[in-house]
This record gives sequence, structure tokens and C-alpha cells, in this order.
Amino acid sequence: MEKRRKDKREEVTKLLTLQKIRDVKELESYKLSVCHPHSAGIDLGSKEIYVALDPRIAAEMSLPIVHVFNTFTSGLLSCRDLLCSCGITTVAMESTSVYWTTIYSILESSGIKVCLVNPRKFRMVPGRKTDVLDCQWLQTLHLYGLITGSFHPEEKISVLRSYMRERSRIIKDRSRYVCRMQKALTKMNLLLNNVLDDIMGKTGMSIIRAILEGERDPHKLASLRSGRCKYTEDEIAESLNGYYKEDQLFLLKTNYDAFSFFDNKLTEIDSQITDLLEEFPLKKEKVEETEEKKPKYRKKNKNDIRSEKDLQDMLYHILGTDMTAITGLQPNTVLQIIAEVGADMSKFPTCNHFASYLGFVPRNQITGGEIISTKTDRVKSSAAQAFKKVVPSISRGKSALAAFYRRVVPRIGTGKAIVAVSRKLAIIFYNTLVHGSEYVEFGQEKYLQQIEEREKRLVIKLAKKHNWEVKYS
Repeated sequence: MEKRRKDKREEVTKLLTLQKIRDVKELESYKLSVCHPHSAGIDLGSKEIYVALDPRIAAEMSLPIVHVFNTFTSGLLSCRDLLCSCGITTVAMESTSVYWTTIYSILESSGIKVCLVNPRKFRMVPGRKTDVLDCQWLQTLHLYGLITGSFHPEEKISVLRSYMRERSRIIKDRSRYVCRMQKALTKMNLLLNNVLDDIMGKTGMSIIRAILEGERDPHKLASLRSGRCKYTEDEIAESLNGYYKEDQLFLLKTNYDAFSFFDNKLTEIDSQITDLLEEFPLKKEKVEETEEKKPKYRKKNKNDIRSEKDLQDMLYHILGTDMTAITGLQPNTVLQIIAEVGADMSKFPTCNHFASYLGFVPRNQITGGEIISTKTDRVKSSAAQAFKKVVPSISRGKSALAAFYRRVVPRIGTGKAIVAVSRKLAIIFYNTLVHGSEYVEFGQEKYLQQIEEREKRLVIKLAKKHNWEVKYS
């Protein structure tokens, strides 16, 4: 117990040494200073928006400090005109639902810099909670630079983000009707799921269409199997010897039509995504295939972008390097990450800032000389989820990241190990995108060799400290 306390004390001491302690001579520089003299604060709502001007500017122009506008386009344009006439150059605005998107675009197009603020960062409003106080409190905090804006990508990335998020919703909606079709088949004792890994594959869809068209002979239905199906025709025919019911056939047709509808919508949105990617500037110009090093071919997934053009090749030219060379990352995953954070990493000064934005670093809370919490922030980011989703597949491989996962999971548990691997993956992604050099996988053997060499150096260091004699067998 005493040893544990001593180790805890040493850990806290190390963390304290990393913190910046103010010097008495520099106290003047820590006083509050005006960072944004020409600023305003906006509190958004569904029907009205409240705008608070800088009190000094309002006094000079003999205007009220707080102004109210309706949320119609005419009201938003009037708000913009007021801010421009008062010489406002920057605005702090709460990211309330989706109400901020239109006014954000209007102000950005007018040359006004918008600081989009997370609501949880300024909820401690002095006094009664009202819209009038909220907008003034936002303006005051922004005036002295006490709040930071949330990350918001450029326009094309924002459009791509909207498409990709809607695409994920369509896939989820489509999967619901797959479950309902499978339920209807099971109630008729048509156990396709016992002989097919995916009933929405080529074989399963052919059989379902034939059933809806009136075919009931199990052998004729089984003859529709694809040549790549691992089950024989007799095995499939045995599973299709069912007990048909009119109500379940009707439900099967209804859910199949709904599935087809969402499947067609998925194709349409994939076409929109492909057309949008064609408009992106290219970091690596397209040349003839004989001169260009093309990315290696990867197996396509059923939920990948449906396009006649090669998505992997398009991303290679847009990003300037093959991001799919990174362990575990597929073209769809790379596109999902780019749609959230963009291709320009300049808004993240270092790879550690990028990992912190994704919520992959601990937030150490120290009080009374003790660490009371080291949990990571709960960040709802599709980019973070994209990194986490590939970790299970990585852990089953023979890469260096897989060896790292298997080394730390007995000590810290599965959940923390996933976050640790995701952090390493995010740092690799950042460095590869920033420096433009292709990632090279060294494998688990070299990683284990490096761990062994590090342990040997540690043993030698301890031996010198305690005057031990080390013998290698």
C-alpha cells in the first residue's frame, strides 16, 4: 500500500513539472487584455436571435447594446447589415442545433470571422438565464479571448460531411428492413440465414425476388445460387422447404420495396459524392499509368462507395499519398475521416492536437496533489468512430499495431487498448497526410524486437544503479 502511494506521488510530481507555473515578474502579462475589440455575441434560437454589440461601439454609435432579429432570411440579412455598419470583424456564436448554419454562412461570406462556441463551455452565466444575458456574456468572453471556437471545415468539406453523414443514416435505415425481411422469412421457415452469410448478397436477393414473383419449388429457388456460394444446391433447397403464409409474403414484399428504395437512394448519394470529389484540387496530378505508382488493389466491401471510378485512386490524387497503405484503413474509412476533419491539417498545430480533438488523450484532473481522474473526453465525432471501428480488424493481424494492442490489453483492458491504438493510428494518419510520405508497415516481428531491446537497456540501467552482475544466456 505504501509503495502504491509513493508511485502515485511520483506520478503527480512528474505531471506538475510539466505544467506551466507563472513567474512573479510576468504577472502583468497575465492580466485580462482586450483580444477582439470589434466583437459581438449572438445567441441563437428557433424564432429569434439576440445580438450583443461591444458596449463601447454601441455608445459611440448611440445604439442599443442588444438587438433582436427574427430567424427568417430577411432578419438574418438585417443582422449582417447591422454588424457590418458597426465595423464588427468577429462574432462569437453558440452552436445551437442546426440553427447556426445559415447565419454562419451569411457572416462568413461578408468577411466577418465567426467563432463557433460549444455551449457547455459557457453555461455558468451570472444571474438569471435569459437570451439577453447569454449574448452579452458571449460577447464579453470573446472580447477578452476567454473562449475558443470549434473546428469547422471549409465549404467543400462541409458539403462532403453532409453527404457522408446522410449516407450512414441511409445504410442504417436500409439495414432495418433487412432484419424485417429476415424475420418474415423465418416465420415461413425459410431459413436462408442458415446457409447464407448475407441474405442481401447475389444469391439471397435472387431467391427473394423469385419468391415474390410466385416461385415455390425449393430446387428451382436453389438453382439461383451464385457459383461463389460455399453451400451446395441441395443444402440451400433443404432450407427453402418452408411453410408459406400470405401475411408474411405481403410483409416480405413491403420490406423488400422499402429496402430497394433506400438502396437506390444510396446509389444516388454515392453519385453526388463522386461528382463532388471530382471538384477537389489535386495534390498529385494524374499521369499515365505506366509512369504513376498506383495504390495497391483492395477488396471492396458491400457498403463501399458505388462508383464507376476508383475511389482509392481519386483519394490518392486528392491527398497526394496513399492513405490506404496505413494498417486497417480502407478507402471508405479514409473518406469518412476526411469528410469530418478535412484534408488540410494546418488547423491542428501538431499530431497531439489532432489526437486531442478526436478525444484519444487523457484529461488529467489533479487536486490535492492527487490524480482523481485520467478519463478521456467523450467526443461525439464520426472521425473518432472511424478510427475505433478498424481496431478489431487490426488486432487480429500481424502488424506492429496488432502487437502493441496484444501487449497492452492484458494490462489496461480492451476499452482503453482500443483508444490507445486509435491514438497511434490518428498520429500516423496526421503525419502521413502532413508530410506526404507513404506509410511503411514494419510488422510485429520488428516491433517485438524493439521492445526486447528496450527491456535490455532498462535491465542494464538498473544493474548499473544497484551494482548487479548481468549474465545473458
